[in-house]
Amino acid sequence: MKYGKFIDAADILGFELLFLKRAVSTNEEKPAMNYIYIEPSDKGDGFIGVATDGRRLHVVEPLNAETEYHGLTAGYWKVLAGGKGKSAQIVRLEDSETSKFVFPSWKKIIPLEAPEFRTDFSGFSTKKSVGNFNGLAKFLHEFPEATALNLFYLQDLGTDCFWEVSWYGAKKPLKFTERNRTVIIAPMMIC
Repeated sequence: MKYGKFIDAADILGFELLFLKRAVSTNEEKPAMNYIYIEPSDKGDGFIGVATDGRRLHVVEPLNAETEYHGLTAGYWKVLAGGKGKSAQIVRLEDSETSKFVFPSWKKIIPLEAPEFRTDFSGFSTKKSVGNFNGLAKFLHEFPEATALNLFYLQDLGTDCFWEVSWYGAKKPLKFTERNRTVIIAPMMIC
């Protein structure tokens, strides 16, 4: 792969890019999903950052205003390194490398109808105490019907924020919203 512009992002932009990286796919059969996709915002100035592995979608809209300062542009970006805290090193793929890429129609995945149930979620970590798992169990039991979720996806939401959760049905994706970040998590299919 040929790479172009390199950016060392810190603070809020670094945090947002590391958040997007958590949903990047590793499936080599769908190369467009192996990167963070940056596109212009429909709402005017700025950019939207999107990443998906096919079972979850992370969106940051808009990306922090530091993007102009750092020179972030539309296209496919790879996170090379993420330091502790809010630091990320990213590099842009050359357009010639991405000419055959087709990023999924991610906007179609975000539910627009009113949810059947709303709640909140403050995250959990496997590194925390047993009480943290009690909070996770309580969260999962709040839904009107049993909903199987990948706990790694929930853990990737972190414990540093307060998510508003929209539930649309046991077999429909859940929507998590926190300021400029949106996460869509598809339920696990139980055989």
